[in-house]
Amino acid sequence: MNSSKSEAQTNHSSGCGNSRLSEHLYDAGFNQITNVDFSKVVISDMLRRNVRQRPGGLDALMEPELGPDLGKQYLSEVKRVLKIGGKFICLTLAEAHVLGLLFSTFRFGWKMSIHVIPQKPSSKPSLQTFMAVVEKESSSMLHEIMSSFDNSSLVCSGDQARGLFEALESENQIRRGNSSGSDISFSLEGLQLEDKPDLSKLSEGRRLQLTLGRQGSSCFIYKAVLLDSQSQSGPFQYHCGVFIVPKTRSREWLFSSEEGQWMVVESAKAARLIMVLLDSSHANASMEDIQKDLSPLVRQLAPSKDDVGAQIPFLTAGDGIKQRNVVHQVTSSFTGPIIVEDVVYENVDDDVSRIFPTKDLIFRRLVFQRKSFDQLKVYHGYLASSYHTGILSGFVLISSYMESVASSNTSAKAVIIGLGAGLLPMFLHGCMPFLHVEVVELDPVVLDLAKGYFGFTEEEHLQVHIADGIQFIRESNVVSNSGNDDATSNGICTTSHGKGGVNNTKVDIIIIDVDSADPSSGMTCPAADFVEDSFLQTVKKNLSENGLFVINLVARSQAIKDQVISRMKEVFNHLFCLKGEEDVNEVIFGLCSESSIEEDCLPKAACRLEKLLQLKHPEMSQSLIDAASKIRRLK
Repeated sequence: MNSSKSEAQTNHSSGCGNSRLSEHLYDAGFNQITNVDFSKVVISDMLRRNVRQRPGGLDALMEPELGPDLGKQYLSEVKRVLKIGGKFICLTLAEAHVLGLLFSTFRFGWKMSIHVIPQKPSSKPSLQTFMAVVEKESSSMLHEIMSSFDNSSLVCSGDQARGLFEALESENQIRRGNSSGSDISFSLEGLQLEDKPDLSKLSEGRRLQLTLGRQGSSCFIYKAVLLDSQSQSGPFQYHCGVFIVPKTRSREWLFSSEEGQWMVVESAKAARLIMVLLDSSHANASMEDIQKDLSPLVRQLAPSKDDVGAQIPFLTAGDGIKQRNVVHQVTSSFTGPIIVEDVVYENVDDDVSRIFPTKDLIFRRLVFQRKSFDQLKVYHGYLASSYHTGILSGFVLISSYMESVASSNTSAKAVIIGLGAGLLPMFLHGCMPFLHVEVVELDPVVLDLAKGYFGFTEEEHLQVHIADGIQFIRESNVVSNSGNDDATSNGICTTSHGKGGVNNTKVDIIIIDVDSADPSSGMTCPAADFVEDSFLQTVKKNLSENGLFVINLVARSQAIKDQVISRMKEVFNHLFCLKGEEDVNEVIFGLCSESSIEEDCLPKAACRLEKLLQLKHPEMSQSLIDAASKIRRLK
């Protein structure tokens, strides 16, 4: 042959066998060589010997030192030139970075199968060669990757086989989990390379799940959701914005459900919002690093507009805290990680600021990993939480009965399910001496924290029971129906921290103030079991004739709220509601009495209740009256 290295002449070797001639030619500079032989074993052996030192195909284009760019270009051309029914055959050693690109590039509208190339048995561990066959379809269906081998049929090293099976399983999990409806997940490259929706234009109500980033081209891989506003008429504050959700909040209904995500879009006033959900892989990265890594990725998703160079703003799901100091941390077997912390809020309610005119007012709060009870302060003469004030305002509905109890020097009985930091029961105990309060708390760690860090104390008329709240109420009902006539003034239980000992005295007030362990359910508070028909019926049986049932309902989904209210209407004779800020929080009040107070009588009833309460601050009285005036009848 009279060919120099620079001519890059193509050479063919028919009937090559296992000769090393082509290898010597390659090393001499003749890099475009085609070897032909009828024996698959011979070709496989030659490929195995040369795929690393004398590479070709996708593996060669994706050597670690080269990065993924050449591989992306190569597969982009493959997708472009193949017709429907056309097949792409790729021989590979199935390394993780190669499979990562191969699998994610050929998802929607492609069938893929993986086969093993047979090779001569050997006593020495060796690398196995695999063949990926990819076929182009006319539809955009998502198929699982098929394989024609199992672990026993491979002769490669354990690490290579294990890596391949793990990659296949991981990819097929993605494909199984994203194969229907609006939850189909696209890679950024897939959107760019395939005949997918044109993202340069806004499309009213469009929602796409995306995978952003790739090993080698970005520091991290991100799960994201692209949402084009359901109303393109505006006005919009942002043409395109990025909303970053930290790992601690990513499972919340607001960010994990489609309905919640649309609420975020509306609140952000963005024509297009790209919601990025962080996970544990981003735990050690600063927000600055995350934004820097995301910037080139989200820029490709921005809709076209005149000011192309405009910067895309980053928004975050913050908690409104300016300063934080962790006082204590503990892990409970019931509740998980719990933190006691002192915080300074960016904004504080005006009423609180007037009472405590300190520049940076410090609040102590109890924080669960799944939820925090905000604005709880170690001072029991004021309700810093607006929803606690809302709960108390509902007492106006039975103020006449409460007045008669107080004037007759007897006791009213209240059961609160859920202790938290203990602020509400401590406040009720301090301002209503005639009220006997029983608190039911499932987790003993929470009780220890309330006592150790929030000044909670038990007394004769304020007791805590470590028990399941639902079971506690149900057992009370069983005993009260047993015909026991021995009633005491200590409420439904006579022994603090007891598991039984209930008597047949009915309860005047039952308050449900517990959060849900499942933030993705759409109902943050209470847990779903507390609004089941059977439990609501049990509650009614335990309440006195003038009894009041109070439930703190926190849900962003109107459908969930409607379902809870519908159930309660079936059980209680009268139903009232107090809506909180942003319509997320609602306090629902159920009455057992045949007759009830009319809305126009609520102001007078509020004044009656105010006289019963031994409040230390006039601002608290006004907050109570204001809240009571907003109570509305539902039934």
